[in-house]
Amino acid sequence: MNRSEPRVLLVDDSATIRYAMQNRLQSLGCQVQVAADGAAALAAIRAQPQGLVLLDCFLPDLPGHEVARQVRALEQEDPQRPYTPLIGISAEADAAHVRLCLDGGMDGMLDKPVQTADLRKMLSLWCDHECGDEGAALPPREEYARDLARLFLSTSQHDLAALQQAHRAGDQATMGKLAHRMKGAALTMQRSEIVALLECLEEAMQDDYDTQDAISLLLSSLEKVLAASAAPG
Repeated sequence: MNRSEPRVLLVDDSATIRYAMQNRLQSLGCQVQVAADGAAALAAIRAQPQGLVLLDCFLPDLPGHEVARQVRALEQEDPQRPYTPLIGISAEADAAHVRLCLDGGMDGMLDKPVQTADLRKMLSLWCDHECGDEGAALPPREEYARDLARLFLSTSQHDLAALQQAHRAGDQATMGKLAHRMKGAALTMQRSEIVALLECLEEAMQDDYDTQDAISLLLSSLEKVLAASAAPG
């Protein structure tokens, strides 16, 4: 691997986060491969050495700490395999969650939305890579912002439709995964009003009392906010 272009594997189930972070990492001089779930991440790590893995902690098939555990098991089985630095990325920052990820084999944690300064630090620490000026590899700013906004809106509308369907089916597990993915994307886009609604939704789903009416109202509010975002002008 060319040390001047570290290989980074970015693992996240949000298309918005993948697009935003892939562009940012490329602008910092990285070769970037993306994966949307734990199985794809493990396949990529088995296939070739990775200079750094940025690993979402809440993936649709495997939790991030389980992916980390399996990576460390691969290294134990094959002493010739290079060590893979694993950095968790998460919208949850409570101590128990962080400890679970670190105990699983991760080397550190970054909060969502991931800041460029933190990416620079991780690339310097784990890849001995000093980043140049950000922006050199990005598409034109207006084009990038437009494409990112469109992607965020389309994926959020898709996830909301799936959330509403899961709510009608009483599928709390699927609702939780979708709400968390939507929150991560909204954090990346700095859409605080959507983040607030999703946090209220997560709290309502954890409540022991009957909160079906509250959940329905929150889903309706999310639908209105996204519809307003899609309106021209």
